[in-house]
Amino acid sequence: MHIVYFDIDGTLAIGKNVPPSAQEALRQLRANGDLVFICTGRNPSYAQKNFAQYADGFICCNGRLAVMGEKILYDHPMEKEQIKEIIALLDSVGAGYVFLETEAGWYGGAEEGFEALASVQDPGFVRKGIDPENIHPYSFDVWFRDLDMRHAIERVLDGICLLNPHGPHPSADMTVLGIDKGTALVSVAEVLGVNIRDTYAFGDGVNDICMIEAAGHGIAMGNGVDRVKEKAEFVTTEILDDGVMNGLKHYGLI
Repeated sequence: MHIVYFDIDGTLAIGKNVPPSAQEALRQLRANGDLVFICTGRNPSYAQKNFAQYADGFICCNGRLAVMGEKILYDHPMEKEQIKEIIALLDSVGAGYVFLETEAGWYGGAEEGFEALASVQDPGFVRKGIDPENIHPYSFDVWFRDLDMRHAIERVLDGICLLNPHGPHPSADMTVLGIDKGTALVSVAEVLGVNIRDTYAFGDGVNDICMIEAAGHGIAMGNGVDRVKEKAEFVTTEILDDGVMNGLKHYGLI
């Protein structure tokens, strides 16, 4: 048995739309007895609601929570002191931010960034107001007004977080260093008794580098950023050019 891990945005789907060739590839892969795990920066509510039909399990929040059915395989929420430190640093540069629990997101910072961050989640998921003492988030996203603010966020969070930009959208999801998609990938494989040599990871963004490196075989999408392609064992075609199917065929998985 193999486990194949897929990022969502830019890898498995564009928005909530999975290309037909990718749908067929996943169907064949699972019919062969292999497991599909979605491995995303998204929260579990969004991932499960929109992609449950394609996967056996989910790694969410950039590696801080992994579930398979009703079973929790890996569970590492953010720590309160860490949340407070990050909020203070983001406030110092005027950023907007949303800290994401499994069933809600809590927004703070620059008022003008609220709609931008709320729009990338399901309607009603993000709410205004944040109390670090009474939330239990697994991850957070940031909003920036322009490139200068984005660079300021990267500077104040250097050594604490890795910023993964959302293309032209003025936002990014953040990986808190030390726990990431790669550590979750390894843990899930161990829990399920699958040798790391039998794991495969598909990704396109900066936050996918850790899982590309951790997997037995790392595959970059043709539309991925250069940094991912440099770390990958294989570069497949772009998402709309049958990238998932071609990558799985390359390894003889389908």
